[in-house]
Amino acid sequence: MPGFQTALANAAAGGDAAAARLAAAAHRLGDGAFQTPVDPELLAAERQIGEAAAASAAQLRTDPELLQAGRVILHEGRTVPLMVPFGRRGHLATSADARVEGVATLVRTAILHAVATREPGGLRVVGIDLATLGASFAPLRPLADAGVIEAVATDSRTAADAVAMAETQVSEHIAGRRSDRLLLVVASLGEAPRALVERIDAVARSGLAHGVTVLGCGLAQLPQAAVMHAVGDHVELAHPPAAPFGRGERLAAPVAWPQPLEASFVSGEALRLAERAKAAATLTFSDLIPAAPESGDPAKGLEVLVGRDAAGEVRLRFDDATPHWLVGGRTGGGKTVFLLDVLYGLASRYAPTDMALFLLDFKEGVSFTEFIPTERDQSFIPHARAVGVESDREYGLAVLSTLNEEMTRRSTVMKRYGVASFSGLRAHESYPRIVCVADEFQVLLAGNDRVASEAVALLENLARKGRSYGVHLVLASQTISGIEALWAKKDSIFGQFPMRIALPGARTVLEHNNDAATRISLGQVVVNPEGGTAGADRIARFPDTDPEVMHRLREQLGAAHAGVGAPRVFYGYRPVHLDETLPGERKPGRALLGREVSLRLDAAGVDLDNRPGRHLAVLGSDPVGGEALEAAVEALAGNGSRIWAADFTGTADTGAAAERIAPETFTARLAAIPDGTVLAAWGLDAAAFDAKAQKALRDLLRTGPARGVHLLGWWRNFRRFTDDIGGSAGREDVACALVLNLPGGEIMGHFGTQFQHWHPRAGRALLIDRHADTGGGRLIVPFSRPESHEAAPGPQRSGEAAPERMRP
Repeated sequence: MPGFQTALANAAAGGDAAAARLAAAAHRLGDGAFQTPVDPELLAAERQIGEAAAASAAQLRTDPELLQAGRVILHEGRTVPLMVPFGRRGHLATSADARVEGVATLVRTAILHAVATREPGGLRVVGIDLATLGASFAPLRPLADAGVIEAVATDSRTAADAVAMAETQVSEHIAGRRSDRLLLVVASLGEAPRALVERIDAVARSGLAHGVTVLGCGLAQLPQAAVMHAVGDHVELAHPPAAPFGRGERLAAPVAWPQPLEASFVSGEALRLAERAKAAATLTFSDLIPAAPESGDPAKGLEVLVGRDAAGEVRLRFDDATPHWLVGGRTGGGKTVFLLDVLYGLASRYAPTDMALFLLDFKEGVSFTEFIPTERDQSFIPHARAVGVESDREYGLAVLSTLNEEMTRRSTVMKRYGVASFSGLRAHESYPRIVCVADEFQVLLAGNDRVASEAVALLENLARKGRSYGVHLVLASQTISGIEALWAKKDSIFGQFPMRIALPGARTVLEHNNDAATRISLGQVVVNPEGGTAGADRIARFPDTDPEVMHRLREQLGAAHAGVGAPRVFYGYRPVHLDETLPGERKPGRALLGREVSLRLDAAGVDLDNRPGRHLAVLGSDPVGGEALEAAVEALAGNGSRIWAADFTGTADTGAAAERIAPETFTARLAAIPDGTVLAAWGLDAAAFDAKAQKALRDLLRTGPARGVHLLGWWRNFRRFTDDIGGSAGREDVACALVLNLPGGEIMGHFGTQFQHWHPRAGRALLIDRHADTGGGRLIVPFSRPESHEAAPGPQRSGEAAPERMRP
């Protein structure tokens, strides 16, 4: 390039007089033909210029700091490229906008040149085209699909957002957070407000040295810019870098706008550059995972690599600035893949003593089975403490409650040490940072019932206080609109979620005027650390998962942390069986009925002791009631209880666990049950008790527990149950109930209005113990017969009970 400039300067010096005559002739330019007598000096100058131009043509095309903006017309139709400073050396402005064909060609030429002459990821393009509604950029659509052209504004609102992106680029460049360059292309402004033009001028003044180049079409007064003024069909260039064939500040020869490019060339070049950008910007899943597990310091936060954008690697953090994330994406938009990228990346960089995962999936999917042992693969991620697969809302509520309790414990320890932040706590105690991910979290908040209201309260507390105690939330959903329970709390909760992550089609996690998620394709994500505000977006590409790499990491982590047990796993769609109970869960005098839907997933049952009312009524016609009663009998018999069993349904299977009595002798036996006997009965609604039998039953209920006699009875008809026990007079005589498919409105008259919101569903039951439950009952998954289901084991505990402090 220096050689070409020297040649031009020499030619100018030798032909100064000829150039003066050339300038005079330019004023007489009529139809575009250059008319002037032949001058030997001029011809010599032209020859030198032509030779230098030909010798340097290749270099000119690859120099990112020069742009061929047209062609200078010399004698007898001879032309040379008009090269203007561009990129780091200067801005470029024109007096006409892209409604002029030559200017539209200049826009496309400038973008293709700028992208082609920089390394992939070193330049991003933002456009404004109000007068032609984006038509100037349309042939470059592949670059937009690849994320190189990040935005094209076609109205005043989005134009302001585009300028805001350039302003953010300048501020981040000054702060040292970005090293790439942004090309702001103003193809046309139309009737844009003066304030917007002034903002563009301000960007031009400071941007040249701080990462922004401006091509301003229709902005003839743009600061620090070479300006191309339209003169008829030609152009006059003011403030060029040098005027080798002119005098003063203006070229003396006419300049033609760039000639239109072939459509096939533009589309082909745009596609080539787009493919190059995609290849350079896309990481593989292996790139996210170091060769060997690392052990980062969580005191100041957690950091994870998620992909690349035009500025290079994109890393996200959980810290005081971005404590919680809100993630949105339509079905099939890559939300699950992105979450797996993040979580596996975190697990590869931090030890289980430094980071703990609580994972909840409220949809019908298997997103988080990649973290737990399965029948096919026993490896797991040791950072996972509790995992819910197709979680119940109540299980999610239990997890949130546990995290709130953990914050309270940490608060007590922090007060003891006199510290007010998690980093201060880590200086004294090695508590891990906690990351809780809830996929399709809107299910947890659905409706306006007790679970939703309690979940909102817990979420609000976690969102406000979590950053101080190292507890971080990731709420992922297809949409956050229309959640009734959030009407009064939406701002107070989501205002604590500055990190907004939008996958294709997820506009609700960004501000209403930010449409960045509509302009990305599969495999891209919008990352916005400022609450979704327009102009603060980064568009990154993230990789697909790799099962082999994931399996290898699980094995590596398992070997490195062999003492860490597997996570507790709640399978919301699977049945549970008595033979899956863990050592210590079966106790003498305890009738086990199922597994509690809670973080601990404890075996649930009732204690048959000598307190009044220690009987159990199984209520509802669901056949699982009979199977749960069989499990209770087996659990009691296994610990030495003597059991009599009567079956009015013909379906009970107690094996050798109980002494069978004929249904027709049941009434007679009620008055003669030996002390220390458990009487189990299936289908008592079919017993057809007469007045005498009802009296014997009520006497047993009232006096039995004191002498070790207890009734476990299954009534399929609720009204028959209340009649048999004596209505409200016998309410306290049966303290325990397992409620199956009976709605809250039917049972609340007997058990209390706190159960009015109970909604029965398959595979769930409500366990009520008046002596143990201070509020409502407990949701459980009732035990069923193993042979009656083909599904694998259901909600279960893997590993030991949780320690007092959340450590591995």
